[in-house]
Amino acid sequence: MLLVRPTLLISCLALSGLSFAQTPPTTADPGASTVAGYVMTTPPKIDGIVDEAAEWKDVPTFEGLVDADTGAVVDLTGKYWLAYDSKFIYFAAKLPDKDPSKIKATEYRTNVSLSGNDDVALIVDPFGTLSEFNVFQINPRGATNARIAGGRAAKREWVGEILAKGRITPEGWEAEVRIPWSIMRLPSSGPHDVRFNVYRYSPRFNRDMSWRYIGGSKVVDTPHWINVTIPPGPPRTLRMLPYNYTGVAEKDGFISNTGLDLKTSITDSLDFVGSINPDFRNIENQVLSLDFSYFERLSGETRPFFLEGNEYFHTSNDAPIFISQRIEGFDAGGKIYGKLGNSTDLAVLNTTDFDHQNAFVFNARNQVSTHKSYRLAYSGLDRPGMRNDAFHTDFHNGNGPWDFFYQLAGTSDSESGQGVRHNPGITYSERGVNGVLEFSSVTSKFHPRLGFAPQRGFRGFSGSLDMTHPLQKGQLLEEGYSIFVRNWDKFAGDTYLDNLSVSSSHTWRSGYDLDMGVDLTTFDNFHDHVNWISLERPRGDAYRHWQVDYQFGRVEDKPFHSTALSLNYRPMQPLQFVGTWQFLDHDGKHTQTIFSANYDLGSDRSISGRAVMRDSDWNAYVAYRRSGNTGMEYFLIFGDPNARKFRSSLILKVTYPLQMVLGK
Repeated sequence: MLLVRPTLLISCLALSGLSFAQTPPTTADPGASTVAGYVMTTPPKIDGIVDEAAEWKDVPTFEGLVDADTGAVVDLTGKYWLAYDSKFIYFAAKLPDKDPSKIKATEYRTNVSLSGNDDVALIVDPFGTLSEFNVFQINPRGATNARIAGGRAAKREWVGEILAKGRITPEGWEAEVRIPWSIMRLPSSGPHDVRFNVYRYSPRFNRDMSWRYIGGSKVVDTPHWINVTIPPGPPRTLRMLPYNYTGVAEKDGFISNTGLDLKTSITDSLDFVGSINPDFRNIENQVLSLDFSYFERLSGETRPFFLEGNEYFHTSNDAPIFISQRIEGFDAGGKIYGKLGNSTDLAVLNTTDFDHQNAFVFNARNQVSTHKSYRLAYSGLDRPGMRNDAFHTDFHNGNGPWDFFYQLAGTSDSESGQGVRHNPGITYSERGVNGVLEFSSVTSKFHPRLGFAPQRGFRGFSGSLDMTHPLQKGQLLEEGYSIFVRNWDKFAGDTYLDNLSVSSSHTWRSGYDLDMGVDLTTFDNFHDHVNWISLERPRGDAYRHWQVDYQFGRVEDKPFHSTALSLNYRPMQPLQFVGTWQFLDHDGKHTQTIFSANYDLGSDRSISGRAVMRDSDWNAYVAYRRSGNTGMEYFLIFGDPNARKFRSSLILKVTYPLQMVLGK
C-alpha cells in the first residue's frame, strides 16, 4: 500500500479545493514571495551534484524553511534553484543536515511512495490560480513521486517521466530534477505568473517544512514564479495500451480476452481517456478490515481507468453523488476531464455494460475569486426497469481562515422516489487549529445509486475541533487533541444518531506515536461506549513500521473487543513484507490475516503475492510483473488477487503501448 505524507497532501488538496480557477494575476499578491523566471540556455547535467559556480551560477536562488503546519521557524533549512526552458523545468536543492548519517533514503525507483524517506518536493501550478498543483518529490537517491493535478494512474507512458538524481554529502544532501512541461496541463502559451512552493520532509523530526507558510488564510501568500514563458503544448498524440490475456482457470478451462485503453489530449488542459473491454484481474483491490460500523464501508479505488482525473469528479466528502467503486465493470467507457480556460474545471464520464446498464457523470466547477467558487454535478444510472438521477451543487465563500459553504443535492429514483440533501456549514483553519460546524438534512429517499449516502432520514448539527502543536524542545515532538460532536434526529423528532468522540495524539522524537480516545454513540436504541488506544513506531514509514491497536467497550448492548497488529518490514533493499492480523470479539469471534510480500528484481520488475484469511475462508496469489516503466508490460498471475476463496488459475496478461501523433 502506498502511503502519502499527510501535511503535503492536505496542503495541496486544500489549495485545489479553495480555488478552482481565476484569471492569472498580473502582479504578485501582497505578502507573497516572488522568484524571477529564468531561461536556461545551457541545461544542467542532472547528476545530483549541484554545481553552484558553473551550471547553476546565474539561476535565481532562494533559501529558508518554516513549519508547514504553524509557520514557526525550524532548525533545518534549504537552498534552492529554479529555472526553465522550452521543454523542461529545472530544480535543484541543497539541504543541510547536522547528522547526515541519519538521513533516510530507502527508495531508488521512479514514481513510488517516498513515505519514511527524507525528501524535497516542488509543487507547481502553471495556471497561477491555486487550483492545479502538481507535486514532484525527490529523495536523496533520486527516487521520485509525481502527483499530477486532477489525478493520474501510475503507467509511465501516461504519467510522463521526470529525471532526478540525488546524493548524500558531508553537509547533508542535495538533488537535481528535470520536469517536462508536457506532463502537466498548461495554460495558453506566453508569459504567465506560476504559483509554486517547496517542501522538505525529515522522518527524523517527523515534520513537514515549507519555504513559505501557506496554511489557513495564508493560501494567497503562495509564492509567485513571475514572468515565466509557458511553451506551446506538445503535438497531440493518441496513446494506446492494447492488452491480451490468455490462460487457464478452475471451472472455466482455457480463457482468452483482448481490450484497449487509450488516452489523448483534446486541448492543452483537457484530456480524454477511453477503455474498451477493460480487464482488472491484475489489479489488487484493498481489503476492508473487520472494524465495526452500522453503515456501509468502501475500499479505496485502485483501477487505472478510474484513477485518471479522479479528483475532477469529486463532489462531497460526506455524501458524494458519484464514487467509481459503484461501477464494478463495463464493456466500454470514456471520460473527459481538465480545464476549460482558466475559470472552469470540467469532468464527464460515461460507461456502458451492453444490455445491462449505462452510467453517466458530469461535474463542473467555476471559481469567481480566490475564495469563492461554485459547482454543479450530475450522475445518472440506467438499468432495465430502473432509472436513477442525482444532482449536486455547492457554493464556497472564504474570508481569511474562515470558509462558508452550502451544498444542495437531490435524487430521483424510479423505485424509491425523490429525495433531498442540503447542508450549510463553516470551517476554520489557521496555524494547526481546524474546526467545522455543519447542519445536515437528508431525507429518507435520498438515494444516489452511483454515489455513497449510507446515512439517510435525519437532520441536525455536527461539529469538530482539532489542534496540532509541534514542540521545539524536549522528548515530545508533537501533541494533538480533537473533539467531534454530532446530534442528528429523525424528522419525526426521535434520536437518529448522537455521537461524542474525544481523542489525543502524542509523537516522540524517538519515533513512537501514541493515540487514544473514547467514542460514545447512540443509534437505533443502542448506547455504545468504545475506548481505543493505538501505538506505532515510527509514524509515517511505509517500509519499516509496526502498530498495535486495541478497542474495548460495548456495542449493540454486547461486549466489544478488537485487537489489530500490523508490521511492515524490509530485511534487505529489494524485499518488502507487510502483514496485518485482526481479532474481533463481538457477537461471535472473527479473525482476519493479510500477508503480502514483494521482491524487486529491478526498477520495473518484481515478484509479489498476497494471502488473505478471514475466518475459515482463504485466498492467495503470486505474480511476476514487469511494469512501471516504458515499453511492454507483463503480468503472469497464479491465482485470483480479489477472490474471497482461492481459485486455481494461471493467466498471462501483456500490454503494449502504442503512440500516434495527431498534430496540434
